[in-house]
Amino acid sequence: MSLWRPNVRLARLSLPCPYSVSTTTGPVPTSALLVKVRNDIKAAMKAKDSSRLDVLRGLISDVTNAAKTSNPVITDAHMLKMIRKRVKSSEAAVEEFQSAKRDDLKSREVAQIAVLEGYIGDSGSMGEDDIARAIQDVIGRLRSEEKIVNQGSVMKSLVGTGGTLEDQPVDKQVVAKLVKDML
Repeated sequence: MSLWRPNVRLARLSLPCPYSVSTTTGPVPTSALLVKVRNDIKAAMKAKDSSRLDVLRGLISDVTNAAKTSNPVITDAHMLKMIRKRVKSSEAAVEEFQSAKRDDLKSREVAQIAVLEGYIGDSGSMGEDDIARAIQDVIGRLRSEEKIVNQGSVMKSLVGTGGTLEDQPVDKQVVAKLVKDML
């Protein structure tokens, strides 16, 4: 009986877990920007740069949390969106700390913004001229199809699912401002 029991344990260990179902069938593509962040974490560890390391670890934490949702970070556009979101929240925190006269916390947030903006600047996001050209193309296409041309329909055709600028590294606020100016 004691010989049979270890075999049962081995059989139990080799069974697949019913809760670990993988939805991907091939290798998951990774963002080049995400790879750069991971390499910069290693460099920050070696340099013992704790402030930069904290910012990058927070960013990786956001990526990990997003991986557990229905919209994981796969492309550079998703990564840039996440970085911009963190920059905006840090800018709001700077304003709050400034009004509360907490210069120590304000300087920490300003340093975090500087690190994050380094990744936004390196991303090679589209310039306003390229965005304006794409907007003009979409407006022309909508008018030729005799559809209603308003800010919502143009934005949907630009940055919505299957849009012209869907996976491009652009700031949606800049696109909305340019669309509003052109209409």
